[in-house]
Amino acid sequence: MRSFILSLFTLFIFNGCFTSSLSLKNENELVLKHDESELILSNEIVSSELLNFKDLYVSRYKLQDKNTRTLFYEVANTNMNFEFNYGGLYTVMYVFDNSQKYESVCEKNNLYLVQIKLKDASYLNVIIQASDSQLYTFTYGFSNEEFLKIANGLIEEENLKIKELKYDAITFNPSDSPASNWSDVIVFFTPLITPYRALNSK
Repeated sequence: MRSFILSLFTLFIFNGCFTSSLSLKNENELVLKHDESELILSNEIVSSELLNFKDLYVSRYKLQDKNTRTLFYEVANTNMNFEFNYGGLYTVMYVFDNSQKYESVCEKNNLYLVQIKLKDASYLNVIIQASDSQLYTFTYGFSNEEFLKIANGLIEEENLKIKELKYDAITFNPSDSPASNWSDVIVFFTPLITPYRALNSK
């Protein structure tokens, strides 16, 4: 019990160091927060769905702005007795058809901006937030131009380096479906989640 309490305290302190988040605000706005700034990525939810894998729940949203630019936003969280088996980047790569390749663009706090290769050899620009082993969020569908603007905003006035965008990433139309491929096989046989380690420590 003492180890469990210590682990929770450590997690609280660790998460307190992060100043970035990717979340829905006012029920419709997808907002990227970093330091003292907020960037609205999209402002209208077109559709949503909930995928239930018993100990893992995935909410998927299709969003648009006034120009019908389409993004997808996904929230994956485990129940209290489980956590993700892998870090945020590798978990997201698994749900994009077990992708084997990515190109890092930049990292800031708990945010990762990457280009992930899909099975048809196209690439996606993806923002991943992974500061909690029981909750990962990510969004994708950005053009290269928009992705670079976001990356530059994250590292403004800092000594961080943005890497070159090597590939022209795909974008989505309003009629398109999500590119992620959550399934029982990926969740349970990879496996993507594992019993919460702090509960098993002594």
